[in-house]
Amino acid sequence: MQVFVMRHGEAEPKAKTDASRRLTPQGMQDVQQMIHQCHDELACVDQIWASPFIRAQQTAELVSTLLDTTVLTRPWLTPEGNPTRVMDELQAVSHDTILLVSHQPLVGTFIDSLAGLEIGRYRMGTSALACIDVSVYARACGELRWLHQAQTCFAQ
Repeated sequence: MQVFVMRHGEAEPKAKTDASRRLTPQGMQDVQQMIHQCHDELACVDQIWASPFIRAQQTAELVSTLLDTTVLTRPWLTPEGNPTRVMDELQAVSHDTILLVSHQPLVGTFIDSLAGLEIGRYRMGTSALACIDVSVYARACGELRWLHQAQTCFAQ
């Protein structure tokens, strides 16, 4: 099985609330470029799960359009979300391939936890996309296959 993890695109620096920050034009372009670059790998995605924050919703909608895949809002995919909760939710639908769209620090901590890596080892820049192979959604039960940053690629 695989799970894909994406950090939202670049967002405006300020808004009335953190949750209402929108993507910048550069953020939209970076997301589209990343999805085009990884389109073949993402062809197996069954669902997109996204944070309720506007920048993540906008990112997920761009991805949804390019992949023709449904977006489901998950209220626990916020920046301070719990990686264990994410693993538990994924385990409940382990027959599907999910693309998570969320925020730092959750996305980095989730990858580190699932892949059994040192916490803080992987931080995702905006529009970054990772792929993790898993047999079961639990700590240290995954293997980071790749992590593409918007400008560079880090292979495991």
